[in-house]
Amino acid sequence: MKINKWMLLIIILSIIGIAVVYPSLPEEIPGHWNAAGEVNRYDHKASVWITGLLPLGIYLLMVFLPKIDPKRAAYLKHEKAYMIAQWVIVLLLIYIQWIAIAAALGYGVDIGIAIRLALGIVFILLGNYMSQIRHNYFFGIRNPWTLANEQVWKKTHRVGGYGFVIVGIISVLTTFTTGTTAFAITIGSLVIMVSVTFVYSYLTYKKVTKE
Repeated sequence: MKINKWMLLIIILSIIGIAVVYPSLPEEIPGHWNAAGEVNRYDHKASVWITGLLPLGIYLLMVFLPKIDPKRAAYLKHEKAYMIAQWVIVLLLIYIQWIAIAAALGYGVDIGIAIRLALGIVFILLGNYMSQIRHNYFFGIRNPWTLANEQVWKKTHRVGGYGFVIVGIISVLTTFTTGTTAFAITIGSLVIMVSVTFVYSYLTYKKVTKE
């Protein structure tokens, strides 16, 4: 995969932005929030560089992985889906970084709502492109049955795509409520979706191999 100069530019601008606001950050900044959206851990402000450089590391890893995948030819077939995934993941990490910075600077940010809204959009976008993902070893729904059989891979990703969209819609709808209930609904729907997809993959494999 080639380096996307626009994505790299956005990552670099985010890092420059962190350097600009860094002197204004308090010595202790929020490092973790509980299910109710309340801060339950503070870290030294230098930790902002770890999360700030994470998008760059993840992006470079996603550029590198197709080069060592034995099924690297698959990436040419699902190039658009892979590019969308790169954009979505990088922008999500940058978004979370700046939401955290805004909270550290004292802006009234409801972390719970902000994160659930972003995750909802991410799941909807990824779900819409899930069925385009071709058989490979790094990208997509990988379990013993999808990796063992290409037909199982295709069927599982079709069902998984619907599941991702449903979870995304649920996550967006939880932004109309707050607290642990909204968090529990989002996580619960995600666990159910993963479980259903896992079981479906296994049952499909049994059916396909029996035929």
